[in-house]
Amino acid sequence: MSTNPQPILPGSPPQRRFRPPSLGQSISHDGQTYFIGQQIGQGAFGAVYDCFDEWGNELVAKVMLPKNRSYSEVRDQWNGELTSLVVLRHPNITYVYDAFEFQDTFYLIIEKCSSTLAGLISMPNLHGELWLQSVAGGLLQAIHFIHSAGYVHKDLHAGNVFLLWQKDRMMPDREPVLSFKVGDLGISRIESDLNIFNTVLAQWMLPPEFLDPVRFGTLGCQVDIYHAGLLFLSLLLGRTPEFTRDEILAGKPRQTAEGLSSPFSSAIAKALRRTVDQRTSTALDFWREICPAAIPRPS
Repeated sequence: MSTNPQPILPGSPPQRRFRPPSLGQSISHDGQTYFIGQQIGQGAFGAVYDCFDEWGNELVAKVMLPKNRSYSEVRDQWNGELTSLVVLRHPNITYVYDAFEFQDTFYLIIEKCSSTLAGLISMPNLHGELWLQSVAGGLLQAIHFIHSAGYVHKDLHAGNVFLLWQKDRMMPDREPVLSFKVGDLGISRIESDLNIFNTVLAQWMLPPEFLDPVRFGTLGCQVDIYHAGLLFLSLLLGRTPEFTRDEILAGKPRQTAEGLSSPFSSAIAKALRRTVDQRTSTALDFWREICPAAIPRPS
């Protein structure tokens, strides 16, 4: 039985109680009904459920989790991610269909992608070089757009770069088209607001400027370039390497890239340089170095 969400109220009302959705539940918002399926994932701040709508769109419902936080803190997290998703609309960024509060619980309804880059990287006998330009084309376009809007993602890893196989409804027998999309914009920040002291990252992903800004420079948009370099390195290695703090400070990620016999090694190594002003400057510059043949030239 469908029920209508309550309107979002200002402030932090008493006796708010988080109620996650249940399998088979239908939720209506602005005349559109969403049907909740199995829980398919859970992160630090949200759980993800299979979902579809009356149009037959394959979606996911991302639900913000309290995690010992107050109602207002969860609402602020939801509002932050929603703002990022609305501002950062791009073909290579996961698309938000809807957002609402229902039973003291905050929902984002997002297009469903097939899998993550982590799944691709872990495939046996993966030929990463064959995939790298396609992955880079999608990921770097998204990063370029995010930076052009004045934002920094700052948490790019193989678990939040998604693969989407787009089907042709008019010709269902046709092979689907693959695209790569960036998601999980919940901790994205406007670059001017980026604060080294409240940036939470996995230890192996910490860029050198986070660990020692005096030696290596200011934390800013080039953290996304560094993380893209780590992702492309993972693709070539066929695994996600984990570096210690000392290895990061010693330049081990760059050295690992330089040690590979790949035509992409030097471009990736430059993106992994420790000093910010010696690193690849922009996502577009990174693309130019990875795929120079793709850049149109006047005849």
